Amino acid sequence: MPTTLDLARELYDAFAHADGQRIVALLHSDFRGHVSEGMPAGVGGSHVGAAAMLREVWMPVAQRFAARPVPERFLTCDGGDIVVLGHYEGQPTGPGRPLSAVFAHVLTFRDDRIAELRQITDTQRWVEAASDADIAVVKAMFEAVRRRDASTLLNSYAADIEIREPAALPYGGVYHGHDGAICHATAYAKCWDAVQTEDDRDLQPEILSARDHVIVLWRLKATTPERRLDVPVVDVIKLRDRQVISLQMFHRDPTALREFLDSTANG
Repeated sequence: MPTTLDLARELYDAFAHADGQRIVALLHSDFRGHVSEGMPAGVGGSHVGAAAMLREVWMPVAQRFAARPVPERFLTCDGGDIVVLGHYEGQPTGPGRPLSAVFAHVLTFRDDRIAELRQITDTQRWVEAASDADIAVVKAMFEAVRRRDASTLLNSYAADIEIREPAALPYGGVYHGHDGAICHATAYAKCWDAVQTEDDRDLQPEILSARDHVIVLWRLKATTPERRLDVPVVDVIKLRDRQVISLQMFHRDPTALREFLDSTANG
């Protein structure tokens, strides 16, 4: 009969080999998982059942962060619980910083299975790693706009993307899905391509993380023989699974932009 220490060690060996089937086999039918609040991607909180823990926590974490728990010490408590001390290591997709966060797991056992896992970790490290990955996606999106690379731009959008532009603009309104995103990009290019130099297409994005959102400060610029336009814009962007699901633009003066475009069309 395996001891509780044997079961604990086998659990982390299964994590190391990404063996989901073996992980589930080690868990009790009434398993409960408790994940630190403040974890990114909404995985924090309590999860009931082995399948739910695998589907709602461990698989999303593995996919987004390529992360695994590395145990360093196993401490046996008088009541039979085992406390596992260690660290997570992983590398989110993109050029962001690798994930490294310490953890303490409290394991409770029943009927020769793991009945409960309570996770305590440095959630700020997870949030920083997630933010870096999201910022990398947004940087690629803005570079695609500069190069008018429609394929890369579309790949940065989720299938259910929602794009909002001020109603005062010729391409104002709400766009849904990839078809809507294509319509938005086409309408944007139709308005600005003829009046933008290569330098004008450099949006000079300043990208800031705001926990669940990414905020981008950029410049909308255009040049004609008669006029020069340089207007600040703020984008509020929300991502899911490294794709943009919501993009809302706030222009300092949408009416002035419309007047500029009208004047170039009339000229």
